[in-house]
Amino acid sequence: MSSAERLVDTAQIVSEFGTSKSRISEWSNNPASGFPAVAHTEGRKRFWRHNEVAKFFAQRAPKKRTLPAAVLEADQDELLTKREVAKLLGYTRTSTIDAYFRDRPGYFPEPDEDIDGPAWRRGTIVAWATSRPGKGRRASAPAAALPEVPVDGDPDELLGTAEVAILLGYGSVASFSSSLYQGRIPELPEPETLEREEGSRGGARKKWRRATVVAAARERGVLPAADQDENEDLVGAAEAARILGYGNADSFISALGHGLLPDLEQPDGYEYRRGSAGRPRQQRWRRSRLEELAARRSSTP
Repeated sequence: MSSAERLVDTAQIVSEFGTSKSRISEWSNNPASGFPAVAHTEGRKRFWRHNEVAKFFAQRAPKKRTLPAAVLEADQDELLTKREVAKLLGYTRTSTIDAYFRDRPGYFPEPDEDIDGPAWRRGTIVAWATSRPGKGRRASAPAAALPEVPVDGDPDELLGTAEVAILLGYGSVASFSSSLYQGRIPELPEPETLEREEGSRGGARKKWRRATVVAAARERGVLPAADQDENEDLVGAAEAARILGYGNADSFISALGHGLLPDLEQPDGYEYRRGSAGRPRQQRWRRSRLEELAARRSSTP
């Protein structure tokens, strides 16, 4: 069958061209959209000629972004606030940038400075705006790999945002910076020093002592408590439910929430979902503690 003869339905268009059923319906019901006319129907199911649909999407392919000459000719090292960046990009609200950091770590560039608030060099934003993917299905830019950071290093060594991000359980510097700016890491105090790189026109870099970061990580549950054996077996709700004889994790959590397991109200640790803003956190209990409780429950008449 030739491309001109091939018919495709809504689901096939969604799968091949990366759009949505609602958009197809909107285009099809709007003669001015340029979307091809329905070629065939079977009951309520509609079909279109594949070659006409492909031509429609080819015409909609994003063109290379251009920015006003005034933006390109301005000082590319000038630092811009988040509001100024939003205005440069044509966003009506700065929440669009916040959403990038929250939902697509690594997609939007990390601030070049973050002292009284995040700030980006104009050149950073121009480079991003002219090279980022267009509309449609977009793959997030891969976040830069974070370094391995030992917990037991020099406690007074000053650590930058990349090292702090990994110790606090974040998957990228961008997601850590966003959480920090939005006040979602109350366990981490203000930076202990601000260092400016020699010859850099940017702002000072935030630095924390390793001991400060490790203490915050322990408080958040990302690292075990200082008096806890790191090799001790901590388990989540699903395994706890199995040990105590519950049908599933939900029934165990329900019993816990209704005060039926007072011995377990205080968990032994937490596990944060890596690569997120650090929420939600998952409670963890020592296996030995659960097994002791299970033995007591089974011996109770």
